[in-house]
Amino acid sequence: MDLFILGALNGLQLGMLVFLLAAGFTLIFGLMNILNLAHGAFYTLGAYVGYLTMTLTGSFWLALMVGPAALFVFGTLLQLCVLQPLSEKGRSSHLDLALLTFGLLYATAGTVDVVFGSSLQTIKLPPVLDGSMSLFGVMTYPKYRVFIIGLGLLCALSIWAVLRKTLIGATIRAGVDDREMIISMGVNIRWTFAMVFGAGAALAGLAGVVAAPVLGIYAHMGITIIVITFVVVIIGGLGNVEGSFYSALTVGMVDSLVQTYIPQIDLFAVYILLIAIMIVKPAGLFAKQVRAA
Repeated sequence: MDLFILGALNGLQLGMLVFLLAAGFTLIFGLMNILNLAHGAFYTLGAYVGYLTMTLTGSFWLALMVGPAALFVFGTLLQLCVLQPLSEKGRSSHLDLALLTFGLLYATAGTVDVVFGSSLQTIKLPPVLDGSMSLFGVMTYPKYRVFIIGLGLLCALSIWAVLRKTLIGATIRAGVDDREMIISMGVNIRWTFAMVFGAGAALAGLAGVVAAPVLGIYAHMGITIIVITFVVVIIGGLGNVEGSFYSALTVGMVDSLVQTYIPQIDLFAVYILLIAIMIVKPAGLFAKQVRAA
């Protein structure tokens, strides 16, 4: 029983970490229809910004704030100065932007490799998050992994609240459903897109900082994580943030429990799940229903 609980907790922790990436990815796709393969680059840059902040200041909490903030600025500028001008020139198809952002992903990995080297780095945990804690009175579990679970749930609740309970959330949802109507109402869609893109990049940057003490920091970390993130987004339904949350939990649990009980199929278990779901529900488990006129 303890083994199952441990596997479930590890799955929940992995699910929350991947959700931080998947939420930004699907938010960008849902509003702007941009297949942003550079999301892995945001994850990598966030981790390295956090690492530099930690090195210079010695503060994990400052690193946790500076990493996402830097990526918010970077993502906003990328949308305003690169992606939006391409869209205005007619180069806004999935293939155009996928190739551009895919190139940015590998260019970032190569640049980071040259600047920081190929050695594995990490971010040191503060004393309050270091070590283990007692759970259920029968087992111990790392404090930092509990922190990741709590942070992921807090971010999920915050995203839900912003999208469902605020004016900016209503604007974003309306932009997803009817972009032309939002433009006709006088909303500055360029800045709306830029801010949403920046927020998605910030979530990826936060995931990079959070993952650093557990998974380490290295040049190609974004390339490694973007594959499972894309799987989560597809299973959840493209453009569906709530679906990404449930999908991240599902993928995290499957990956962790397979590692625990059937390690022989660990490398491809998640992809078997993806294939099975695509056969049964090609649009994803939680895809929004589209009403026919």
